[in-house]
Amino acid sequence: MPTSAAGSKANSQPCVAPASPQGVRGFTLIELLVTLFVMALLTGVAALALPHGRDDAMRREAQRLAALFDAARTLAADGSEPVVWAPGVAGYDFLRPSPRGWTALGSAPLTARGWAWSDAVPPPPDYVPLPRREATVTADGVRISVEGGSAAGDVQPGWLVFGTEPVSPPIRVTLRDDDHEITIGSDGIAPFALSSQR
Repeated sequence: MPTSAAGSKANSQPCVAPASPQGVRGFTLIELLVTLFVMALLTGVAALALPHGRDDAMRREAQRLAALFDAARTLAADGSEPVVWAPGVAGYDFLRPSPRGWTALGSAPLTARGWAWSDAVPPPPDYVPLPRREATVTADGVRISVEGGSAAGDVQPGWLVFGTEPVSPPIRVTLRDDDHEITIGSDGIAPFALSSQR
């Protein structure tokens, strides 16, 4: 069937989109990604700059202590000498017996640390809290008390002793301020766990 010349010309012409007005264009994918990255970065910086409440800091500290207590209990049970957790006003350390008395263990992760909620200067690596008579330590408004643990002859009140036996007596360490209380506890066999109340 014959086709007209006009029809064949119309079919062979490429389709062209209408031209857009001058100066109007969208964002490229790279520009959008850079904008999203900058917004995420600024959001992260702002979140870090916000002050964290004492309750959050106490919870972080309690989670850290639970892990450290598990490590200290394992170290004492695997070794031939007890390990002591010694809380003080500036922070805490893990100690072991020596001919000179209790000395800092000094091996990671059981090293001297400052309290997470306190702005006080962290204790030095060989920190041993000063002797005291009270079993409860108060550090920057938070009271730290210890119940249970193994027995040892010359430990200070409020120190927690991890003995060389694979099973220890039940242990409870309580962090308490005016509004919040967190307990780190174990029955002597299970890993340390947290419980809290207001």
